[in-house]
Amino acid sequence: MSITPAKPPSHVGESLYSALLYLYPRQFRQKYGRHMRQVFLDCYTDELRHNGSLARFWSSMFYDTVASAGSEHILSLIARCKRLLGLEQRHALASASINLNVGSLTDIGRKRAVNEDTMISIVPEDPNIMAHKGALFVVADGMGGHMQGEIASNLAVKYIHETYYQDTNKDPQVALRHATEAANREICRHNDEQLSNEDKEARKKGMGTTCVAAVLKDNIIYIANVGDSLAYIVRGDSLLQLAQDHSWVAEQVLLGKLTPEEAKNHDKRNVITRCLGTQASVEVYTTSEPAQDNDVLVLCTDGLHALIGEDEMRSIVQQYSPEESTQRLIVRANEQGGPDNITAVVVRISLAA
Repeated sequence: MSITPAKPPSHVGESLYSALLYLYPRQFRQKYGRHMRQVFLDCYTDELRHNGSLARFWSSMFYDTVASAGSEHILSLIARCKRLLGLEQRHALASASINLNVGSLTDIGRKRAVNEDTMISIVPEDPNIMAHKGALFVVADGMGGHMQGEIASNLAVKYIHETYYQDTNKDPQVALRHATEAANREICRHNDEQLSNEDKEARKKGMGTTCVAAVLKDNIIYIANVGDSLAYIVRGDSLLQLAQDHSWVAEQVLLGKLTPEEAKNHDKRNVITRCLGTQASVEVYTTSEPAQDNDVLVLCTDGLHALIGEDEMRSIVQQYSPEESTQRLIVRANEQGGPDNITAVVVRISLAA
């Protein structure tokens, strides 16, 4: 008599989870199914190893999968309807040499009580303003507690927007740096007003914000940033980080004292070395990059780039429209736990031949 050995519990669990994946849209399943199965298998094996409650595990897994799959179907349906109705946000620059398709979205995440991120996308309708100043995109991630972070990020975005378009300097990079420095002064002034004369040393505990800003003018992308909100260009099969990461772990990696893998799990991974609002003067990092046809510009807070790998980010923005890309990026960050607020601005650049 032959005896057919029973499947190991992990194999049975993997088979059940593979069946659950059919709840997702086919395109999404084909793209992420293999990775999701591997993540599931790691979690399931760990649950078995520690004699966890499989009933509770499967209950949570089923709920999360159904909710996530439902979100994917809704995102796909919304994107399809907008494509059919021609409602995707597109902007033609005054020179008629560039077409911008813009998507932007912010989300509170799964752990925070307040969304302290702020963003803005400005493509002036006035052709003269567009010709002289270009399009502006800003993302800021506030900090400080008791709504202070939300105020700081709002002030940063407001003053960068206003100051940049009022600045008469013809160099966009200089004007963008001036605008970021002006935002820093305004947040510091607001901090001073909230503190008593005896408490000026407490400014470092007051509100502050990271910030990344981008200007697109004359086929050039200009970047200014302070903190760990970042900007990237997706170009073909490559992803280029334009902004400088002012986090403690990023600086240790540059110094060769930490590896990128060690930085991801380091106790100080959330420590930033500079931001707007805590010092009267701040060093603003600036750079520029010539735009190429079909480039995709991505601005985001660490609530996104700390959770989504560069390969996955590149894959999503290449495959989907900017508006759908922001939705999918935020869904993926929340699926990774969503420990922070999440914000993304995605801009696809099309240059005339």
